Amino acid sequence: MKLIVYLLLPGQFGNQLTSMTFVQVLPSEAQAIINAISKDPAPLYLKGVPLGRTRFLILRVDPGHAIHCCQGNEGIVAVKTNECLLIGGYTERTQAGFCCAVIEKMSEYFKIHGF
Repeated sequence: MKLIVYLLLPGQFGNQLTSMTFVQVLPSEAQAIINAISKDPAPLYLKGVPLGRTRFLILRVDPGHAIHCCQGNEGIVAVKTNECLLIGGYTERTQAGFCCAVIEKMSEYFKIHGF
């Protein structure tokens, strides 16, 4: 499975709306997210979803498809395609729904093209 981390979301008029410092996702963190999406998110409800040095609380899981998490005013949306895990992040300067829409559209594109 390939991992694609998308942590920069542009603003409506081309200005930078949000950016998160590059987060290196460990293989164990990616596997924990994949397991939560594909199998059982229960273990991560108590300890949180690890990503970088932060543990995000689970807001919603769409079984087999996506997981939505937050930590304060920041959060992540992770979507699993056939061969990829797409992770998008947002800060307090970006709406969560915008991040979700971007990652969902990216996942649709990847699925259409066989990824």
